[in-house]
Amino acid sequence: MFQQNSNSMSSIIGPDLEVKGDISIKGDLLIYGKVDGNINCEGLVTTAKGSIVKGYVKTNFADISGTIEGNLEAREKVSLSSTSILHGDLLASILVIEEGASFSGLCKMTSSSSTSNTQNKKVANLNEGSKA
Repeated sequence: MFQQNSNSMSSIIGPDLEVKGDISIKGDLLIYGKVDGNINCEGLVTTAKGSIVKGYVKTNFADISGTIEGNLEAREKVSLSSTSILHGDLLASILVIEEGASFSGLCKMTSSSSTSNTQNKKVANLNEGSKA
């Protein structure tokens, strides 16, 4: 589940590691420890139970089980597990919240760019070719 495809690298912040500063990553990021700074990720951000992020998180996908104190923006899907705590605004295309999750902030749902492009394409017309 953590590594979505073989082309992207995955990075792990261990439970004993505390990062102070911004993080920019092209692959996936798994956080067990603490991050005091903004995160810009082009893949999946996963926070484990007990992890803490203090800053703005911008990613494609987010699977949250820890604490985030700051805004969370995902171009695609956000999942808040039963152990997650989010204090900040949330922007996502798809949102899944399990019972027991804590969320305080504003939520805005948007359509992803890939979803909006496919909705405008004509796939097939069932009436074409049936002229009798």
